[in-house]
Amino acid sequence: ERMSDLIKSVLNYSRLSRNDQQFEKVDLQVMLDAVLVDFELLIEEKQVEIKHDLLPVITAIPLQINQLFSNMIGNSIKFSERAPKIAVRSRKLSVDEIPFDTNLPEGNYLELVFSDNGIGFEQKYLSKIFTIFQRLNDRMSYSGTGIGLALCKKIIENHSGYITAQSEPGKGASFFIYLPILESKQEDTD
Repeated sequence: ERMSDLIKSVLNYSRLSRNDQQFEKVDLQVMLDAVLVDFELLIEEKQVEIKHDLLPVITAIPLQINQLFSNMIGNSIKFSERAPKIAVRSRKLSVDEIPFDTNLPEGNYLELVFSDNGIGFEQKYLSKIFTIFQRLNDRMSYSGTGIGLALCKKIIENHSGYITAQSEPGKGASFFIYLPILESKQEDTD
């Protein structure tokens, strides 16, 4: 079963390199609601409390955003020793307002922040958590392939965005995602 999960994860990761996926208008709220329905039984079983802003519509690759949301919510539930509390916040900001050194080009961005009260991690491991097959040593009691956050990073890169995290052991984690807000061009009509 673990080998099957690993193979599926590697295939998902390799699919992200294809350039044939189309950007389209994606209602992030609809996407989040669908992911929460997917996790409905686990949410009930683990008594997960989820609070979220009303998420906007952006231009993105729908399947990849679904995978991103699924991984972020799934990790928040999985890496928890007590009833998980998850918050999803969003806001629009300019590149100058982003509180991290992102090297992103000028423009407007959607900031998505996924926060939880889970087991967290030491900040010194930040660069490792987004690397494929890297799992933190003390996490061996938690299931997973070590591909989930690498997948998230690849999805964000496919959208010309940026992802980082802040955490402390035992105090949860917050993942900061920045996606460019692509202004739609008005098409001329005859």
